[in-house]
Amino acid sequence: MFDDDAIEWETRRIDNSRPPLRWIANLAGSIASSGLLDVSYMQDKGYEGWRYKFHLWKWNTFWPIYNKYGTFYEVKTEEDYE
Repeated sequence: MFDDDAIEWETRRIDNSRPPLRWIANLAGSIASSGLLDVSYMQDKGYEGWRYKFHLWKWNTFWPIYNKYGTFYEVKTEEDYE
């Protein structure tokens, strides 16, 4: 099932704040990423109306909260150590 040449992963969790604030920030991050996905789909279709502006507003409002207080993961592979 697994190859001997499989890449080894090392994941490190980076917490930027205390739990209650971090949970709220992680929720804001999921709202922001859904807004970014909607914006990218609308750009592909060439739509830039009020819905586009609303989802762009979601991204611009909620992403800075997540970026400052949310949880990030740093992933390193074998190639990063070489």
